[in-house]
Amino acid sequence: MYTLQFDGLFRRMLVDASGNPGIMCYGWLILLDGNIVAYGHGGYAHWKIATSNGAEYLALIAGLEALVDMNIRNETILIQGDAKTIIEQMQNLADTHSPRIKQFHRQARRLCRNFKDVQWCWTPRRENHSADKLTRRALKQIRSSTPIYFNQDAYSTIPLASRRGLQPILELSTFDVTCLPE
Repeated sequence: MYTLQFDGLFRRMLVDASGNPGIMCYGWLILLDGNIVAYGHGGYAHWKIATSNGAEYLALIAGLEALVDMNIRNETILIQGDAKTIIEQMQNLADTHSPRIKQFHRQARRLCRNFKDVQWCWTPRRENHSADKLTRRALKQIRSSTPIYFNQDAYSTIPLASRRGLQPILELSTFDVTCLPE
């Protein structure tokens, strides 16, 4: 059985701007029978509506997209994450209220249609260490490669066109090609 573990991380930008500007980092791993076959991490900036739940959904979506890219279609997928709200929303046990989160939720639901069966499992944070580690790696890489996002003058330094909507900053993934279906 394939398992997708995901985690998200939000850091507010230190800028004087309206809304909730921040960096949303993510990490995901795909395991086959307990062995890692793919993993990835990355991050996005948003100048108005960055949130922890947004970061969690970005992690879930990136992991689901990786499963689709790996052509894992007619398989049962176990999805584990430490964001109880996201797991419950994906199981239709909790409502989504934010328009942005509703978009992420719909995108994740569409991706789930690619699989024979999807099972959801909330995992305590202490047991989601591998995905959390990738998320923190993304934050560290963004801080070192594009430190402007963590400066107080970021708002005036980054061009207006780069402050609209969800802006990708970093995306890295690795696949074990020996484990891909033929």
